[in-house]
Amino acid sequence: MSLPKDLIFFENPTIWNDFGGDYGGFGGVVWQMFIWSLIVGLLVAVWMIYNLIYFRHADGDPDHKDALKAGVFPHERGNPKIEIAWTIAPLILVSWLTLISLGPLDYMWDVDGQEADITIEVEASQWWWDFGTPICNEEKENPQEWCSTGIYQKPAEFDQCETSKARGCLEIPHGAVIHFRLTSIDVLHAFNFPELGIKQDVVPNLDTLTWLDTKEFNTGHYSIWCAEYCGRDHAIMDADIFITEIA
Repeated sequence: MSLPKDLIFFENPTIWNDFGGDYGGFGGVVWQMFIWSLIVGLLVAVWMIYNLIYFRHADGDPDHKDALKAGVFPHERGNPKIEIAWTIAPLILVSWLTLISLGPLDYMWDVDGQEADITIEVEASQWWWDFGTPICNEEKENPQEWCSTGIYQKPAEFDQCETSKARGCLEIPHGAVIHFRLTSIDVLHAFNFPELGIKQDVVPNLDTLTWLDTKEFNTGHYSIWCAEYCGRDHAIMDADIFITEIA
């Protein structure tokens, strides 16, 4: 792992993948936030410890010229170069972290319907997730096998939801771009894939959109939760999502 490279580019370093960060974009930003916070924290801690030791006041030492005295205004002194440096350096760092945060946001907000393979209507209610039948994108030039006729055909491999005990279940193919059109029939909810880094508010009487490119993730089981408090059973408003490889 090259630390300078990881602090400049967006790719997830190997160590991040070891901790389970298998998605791009947000994973890289989280990694950079963590490393820069660690660097700044260590610098501040070392500087504080140095000052505590070097400038400690022992019994018998003469009073420092900046010692607090009743009725006496503190002596003004400083180093303009140091003050300018510790003003500009954090400004550059914060500006950089803000800049790299915009890339993943733009990526997640780009929900161009022309690129979708299928669109799935998701209806939230207290306290369930209801998934409609996937709708094929008829404008797709090279449709996937399950949309070859223009009407979604459930792949034979899909059987995971038959054993699901969650309050909603959806099985989607690996290697597809999925658009979710979200709405709520009662109160405010939030469609949240914690493991995939996706979270989108679900608002009554308003369609909101989010999307997922399943080829960027491993096949297997994932969970959806409601991330907006919505009443008594909010904590158990979950759904199972299975990403399945199609032979």
